[in-house]
Amino acid sequence: MRESYWGRYWQRRRSRRSFLIGGAALAAGSAGLVAVGCGDDDDDDEPAEPAAAEETAAATEAPAEETAAAAPADGPMPGGAFRQHKTQVDDGIDPGLKVINNNEILARIYNHTHLYKVSTNEFLFDAATAMEQPDNVTIIFPLRSGMTFHHDGSAVTAEDVASTWSRFPALLADQGSQVNEANWGFMDTITAVDESTARVDLKAPAASAPVLMASTAYGIISKALLDQQANGNVQELDAGAGPYVIEQRDSAGVALARYPDYYAHENPSTHFLEGAPYIDRHETRIIVDRAAVKAAFFAGDIDYIPAIADRIEFEEFTGDDRFVAKEVASTEARFLAYDNIKFVDKRAREAVSYAIDYDAMIATLYAGDGVYDGPVGQALPGFALDQETLKSYRVFDPQKARELWEASGIEVDHIRIESSIDPRGSTMAEFLARQMEENLGVTAEPLIHDVTTYVARAREPIKQWELFVVPYNASTTPEIYNMTMMNPDAFAGVSWSFGVDQPDASLVANAQKLIDLTAAQAQEVDPDLRLQKMEEMQLFALDELVPGINLPVPGHSWVVYNSRVGNFPEDDTLLGGFLNRTHDMYIKS
Repeated sequence: MRESYWGRYWQRRRSRRSFLIGGAALAAGSAGLVAVGCGDDDDDDEPAEPAAAEETAAATEAPAEETAAAAPADGPMPGGAFRQHKTQVDDGIDPGLKVINNNEILARIYNHTHLYKVSTNEFLFDAATAMEQPDNVTIIFPLRSGMTFHHDGSAVTAEDVASTWSRFPALLADQGSQVNEANWGFMDTITAVDESTARVDLKAPAASAPVLMASTAYGIISKALLDQQANGNVQELDAGAGPYVIEQRDSAGVALARYPDYYAHENPSTHFLEGAPYIDRHETRIIVDRAAVKAAFFAGDIDYIPAIADRIEFEEFTGDDRFVAKEVASTEARFLAYDNIKFVDKRAREAVSYAIDYDAMIATLYAGDGVYDGPVGQALPGFALDQETLKSYRVFDPQKARELWEASGIEVDHIRIESSIDPRGSTMAEFLARQMEENLGVTAEPLIHDVTTYVARAREPIKQWELFVVPYNASTTPEIYNMTMMNPDAFAGVSWSFGVDQPDASLVANAQKLIDLTAAQAQEVDPDLRLQKMEEMQLFALDELVPGINLPVPGHSWVVYNSRVGNFPEDDTLLGGFLNRTHDMYIKS
């Protein structure tokens, strides 16, 4: 067995004081994973040596009878409904096409080969019974028996897996998929070795591939049902074999009911059960107004309130036995993208950067609880640049900002700053608008839109904005964390006019350089060499200020939920949609 990539990397001693996410970890390049330090911030010790992928699989698949024996007499029982909310209806439920505002559906009507739990560094197996990696460019999934699709009861086979995952490039090219290439571009071919074995051949070694493949975008779709669709997608169809079926999906919300023929998980992984999930139903209400969301939570009408804005809002929920309110390490990120066609001149990009008072942003928006962020986010401390380096690139100098703005000759006297209705994003857009007016001498306007319009405006070829505020949660890999916003093969090329298809030669050169640097670090399985290549990539992005600016991030995040919910995955809720894929969560009697 080849020594674990992440094991060798994390053998270095690191003070836990430097960790913003105590449990953050990444996928192994060839064989295994390693846990990043957890515990109190005062510890300074080595993380445990990791298990290889096959060992991790065995460890997570405890015999069902042992799990049952360990359960307390008054432990979880089947039944009840988990109630949550979202701000608007989804745009469709094809997991390869739409992944915004529909996670609670995708995670529950589809099954997935595996799930990755950050806090304990586990691969948890669902449709697959294991993940075999015989070499650096091959991943094999033996599939579980007994899986059947909702629409006709037919068996799930490796052909369904191959068909589902092979669609990604065409969906992006032909239908504008929200699943960008950073999530799947490492795959070369996906084949069905036999009915119960799927094989993925990679284009090159990809250190983060196993974790990337654990996302909801990889939900397994019925090939037979997909082949019947003239439009090549299942946007309005339940084509899954997951634990729940759609009972309601309309302008009022979503209701999911347990699938009666859901398959058994022999020797289930952590958070999975041998039979169906404990909870009978999942109900999601559409609630737009934040005040109405909080009112519904306080009234007991919803069980979970996401996106706690700051410590002040968090304290509204503390000291009440009806709720569990927990402070966790920061899992948030902020990016300010340029319309790079307008900001071709580097001096104009620098002017915007010098015009922002970053310390004032931390003091006002985060109540003093914030840190600087970079091209690799602070939630991945083993790869992120240190605070001193990041601060050296984020200097506030209004005079220099105006000088550079004038010298650039940019023909922009009114800066439109796009944001969604997300309270943190819209507040940041308003803050930045004031900064541009005061420190660049231009007029500025925050544009606040619903999520659907916000996404559409990002993807328009001709932008109706100059700057774009993107608030998002951290992820477990650099490729789909901050770098997905910066990579021309991901959001930057589609949304920020930063790609090799632009007319300006300097813009194309910068885009190609960042593509090459991103690919080089992703394919490097030697941990020391990857660190070097990742640092080179980050410093290039910072030096050139492309394709935008990584803004400071909150120092903490917060989890608040109804105490009637048992086994709530507190430590992983804010990462990767983990909440919606948990089978052992239950409603207390």
